[in-house]
Amino acid sequence: MILLTFSLLPLSTFSSEKEVLQTIQSLGSQLKKELKSSMRKSPVNAIETCHIQAPKISSELSTKDLKIGRVSFKNRNPDNKPKDWMISYMEDFHIKKIKSPYLVVQIDSKTKGLIKPIVTAPLCLTCHGENISTPIQHKIKKLYPNDKATGYKIGQIRGFFWATYKE
Repeated sequence: MILLTFSLLPLSTFSSEKEVLQTIQSLGSQLKKELKSSMRKSPVNAIETCHIQAPKISSELSTKDLKIGRVSFKNRNPDNKPKDWMISYMEDFHIKKIKSPYLVVQIDSKTKGLIKPIVTAPLCLTCHGENISTPIQHKIKKLYPNDKATGYKIGQIRGFFWATYKE
């Protein structure tokens, strides 16, 4: 009898920046699709959608070896505050010291981190701008009593998509 043994790499191992960027892109596009659909009904509805869908989509796209999400210094969701490894890089993006579209860093011997700025677009101003309608303000206050994610202008960095992944 011949015994054959072999080992497969887990399918959840992310070894390339390209795969990680594609997953982050998927998070952004899925969330944008959900928000645009909700905005057609009402901007107030879109806040509820974002509240529910953003963490859900991030969780669905994350795996054992890849975690993704969103983060900001001026976060709306308190769960989206920066992790220690992100802070100096986020600051560097804000002062335009980093000009690349994203940054990959070595977190430890087996883990890399990636951050990619979220730039404020016109649609974002409805809920993240300087002149937010009263009904939207009330809904934000209800869902996010400690919201800091307002006052943005078009083109400003509003936050970051992030990922940690095993090499």
